[in-house]
Amino acid sequence: MTEEVQENSLPRESHRIVIPNEIVSPRSIIKKERLEKRYKLCCACTFLAIFIIGFILVILFLTVFKVKKPKINLTSMKIKGLQGANPFNLAPITNLTAIADVSVKNPNIASFKIKNGTTGIYYEGVQVADSQIPRWNAKAKKTTDINVTMEFMLQKILSVSGLVEDLTAGSIPLNTKTRIKGNVDIIGIIKKTIAVKLDCNFKFLIANQTIQNYKCNSTVKLQI
Repeated sequence: MTEEVQENSLPRESHRIVIPNEIVSPRSIIKKERLEKRYKLCCACTFLAIFIIGFILVILFLTVFKVKKPKINLTSMKIKGLQGANPFNLAPITNLTAIADVSVKNPNIASFKIKNGTTGIYYEGVQVADSQIPRWNAKAKKTTDINVTMEFMLQKILSVSGLVEDLTAGSIPLNTKTRIKGNVDIIGIIKKTIAVKLDCNFKFLIANQTIQNYKCNSTVKLQI
């Protein structure tokens, strides 16, 4: 009787069954493995996506976003005031004006913004005319024509020794020097300053106002 009373008097806590934390059911193991696989798959997909995006960006920066050199040419020129000039009496020549057309081919995906530029005409090494090129916006993937008007410096052109002979022959050998500076800004990330030098030699035919034996040499530099 005494023993039964003692057993009943034991604390309830002594009858609890405690399962150690180390004991894990097979179902929880499978669930944990699935979560680990999903985590690894997610990391692999993220890494692959970053790699693909980075690869695409590199290709774009090397091709589409790469700043390309514009092409500039002197397409035509007219000189007003030379028609009917008498080689033996140059007094009536009081005003000579040259109108030159310069084409700018912009191969970039952004506009080529011309900030400043100059054009000069040289006759037997003597500069006889010059002009400032106005600010211009050459649109992306297009060819833009710039019209430049230049006033001749009469005293200088009349001082050239071969003027009478050339007027008699009906053609004048001329040289033009064009300097243009501008910039290309691609989506605000890639910015380049472009400096262009264009030197052209040709014969100007007075009668039909055209140029002959046209040869040009251009230099284009990309600057940061």
